[in-house]
Amino acid sequence: MMENNVFSGTLDNQEALQVLDSLPDAVVVIGLDFNVRWVNKTFTKLTGISRGQAFNKKCYDVFPGHVCRTQECPLSCILKGAEQCRYEADKHYAVNRSSPGIITATPYKASDGTLAGIIEVVSDMTPLYESRERFRKAMGGVIQAMSLTIEKRDSYTACHQRRVTKLCRGIARELGFSWERTQGLRMAAAIHDLGKILVPAAILNKSGPLSEHELAIIRAHPQSAFDILKDIDFPWPLAETIYQHHERMDGSGYPRGLSGNDILIEARILAVADVFDAITCFRSYRPAVGPDTALAELKANRGTRYDEDVVDACERVMISGKVDLGDTKKN
Repeated sequence: MMENNVFSGTLDNQEALQVLDSLPDAVVVIGLDFNVRWVNKTFTKLTGISRGQAFNKKCYDVFPGHVCRTQECPLSCILKGAEQCRYEADKHYAVNRSSPGIITATPYKASDGTLAGIIEVVSDMTPLYESRERFRKAMGGVIQAMSLTIEKRDSYTACHQRRVTKLCRGIARELGFSWERTQGLRMAAAIHDLGKILVPAAILNKSGPLSEHELAIIRAHPQSAFDILKDIDFPWPLAETIYQHHERMDGSGYPRGLSGNDILIEARILAVADVFDAITCFRSYRPAVGPDTALAELKANRGTRYDEDVVDACERVMISGKVDLGDTKKN
């Protein structure tokens, strides 16, 4: 047993074990043969696995995970000379449950100084994740309230934002965005025309061509939205994404004339989705056109006005039918 050869110093073995058992983090000792040598009480509380159930079992059987039997396995990393291995992941257990955690593995040595295995410390992140989830829901509520405010004033803008949000999500998934990053993009898309609440209704609903002065008022809406959102501490770049969604890759957009990589990828996605929906939607001053026409417009300006990868992803999404934008002829 590890009690006989691991601990030394001013504490005796029994005292050292009491200290480890009192820690709020789970502690697991794993031998070079991948057998579990010891676990503390926090581990049993966190997992529901008793010491007897874990002792002398293979670690990859007791708590299997995505790094098991790979080069990223903490024990493998330590065997290759790493002084510490640290990563964040869901820690899976043999009792068909898991919890998010930060895992830190360090070497432990026998009394003669030779490597005997690793000590793995698992910091349970469930309370933090739950707090994050409550925060996300609160942010979602704020975004929903903003969206409803827009809808009360202009039903077309509200419907447009919902469709753009769906398409943005589809494009983000096609580009391999993480769930977290996709959530931020969805939030931005849901209120990307927030600044239009400051545009007079007579201009928004005008059936004929807009004057230069009216166009200037319309084009101020990204700045207006940014001014509303910039001081809110969102966990995503919402304000800047919305600020940039009318910028173009060749610098021909507005309000700042940004170009290339100075434009956030989220804003590039939002720009393509925005243009696609704007072209396909019915407006009082022109009929709706089909998605093929919208895709043709995007492809004609692929690599100049619009990001190449984003346009390609948009085309794949629409051809595959992964996103249903609903009826755009009446909204």
